[in-house]
Amino acid sequence: MAAAGALLFGLALGWIGSGVSAKRALVATGSAKGAEMLKEVQAVSDMRKDISLAIDEIPKKIEADPKAGAEAIKKINSDNFEKAPKVDKLFGWQLAAVHGVGIKKTFELYEEANALRTDLAYLANFVDAYAAAIKEGSGPRRFAIKFVKGKTILVSLDGFICGEAECQPGQEKNATAYLVREAVGGEPAAAPAGTEEGQVTLVDPEGGMYQYVVGLRPENYAAQAYSGLFGRVKGRLEEMATAEKRALKALQNYSDNPDVDGSGQPEPGE
Repeated sequence: MAAAGALLFGLALGWIGSGVSAKRALVATGSAKGAEMLKEVQAVSDMRKDISLAIDEIPKKIEADPKAGAEAIKKINSDNFEKAPKVDKLFGWQLAAVHGVGIKKTFELYEEANALRTDLAYLANFVDAYAAAIKEGSGPRRFAIKFVKGKTILVSLDGFICGEAECQPGQEKNATAYLVREAVGGEPAAAPAGTEEGQVTLVDPEGGMYQYVVGLRPENYAAQAYSGLFGRVKGRLEEMATAEKRALKALQNYSDNPDVDGSGQPEPGE
């Protein structure tokens, strides 16, 4: 009986030791894969930062020479998306153990990155095709409504004001005032955004009536279309910046402490 008990005790110790060794191996594998996933998402984040810095110079280049500006956008696209993103680096059983919020934000980041690549290509092709119209910039391209003494008048929209300065590209939606012209050839004047006396609200270039009155052929609204396309690129970059924070945090949590037994991962904060 003593011998049998000793044998059972030895087997139990061996089973426990084997389980511990197996878990250590899983933890090591999980940590290595977590580090690989973290490195890949960090590369996408770095790419986003590089594009953000480069895109801020594009409006000046397009203003000076739209054709050269279009080539600069194409170069931004080719230089940055040649090496990243590589979504296949994320796949493995370890991904399922990352916190759900982290997984969601990681794939949001990649979705925005792929859409950014498409938007940059479309913006470059549009600027290249309508360079002359963009550079010419003659005639009103955008319109707004101004409220004056109980009635409304149509004005041309010359610019967006955020606080006390002109809005940065892509920030037009945050405008607190607009530069408008009430007469052909008149001087632009600032007017606050809103629907009260002396305030201005935008006319959206949508619907059949706008198309009938103003026309939506690209050569007729090149400056407006370029502004919208550029704003969409800036919006993509902002969405990527928001998603990457929580994605990186979640992957860092997993890499530091891999979940191999269903114990769960902490939710990545902002």
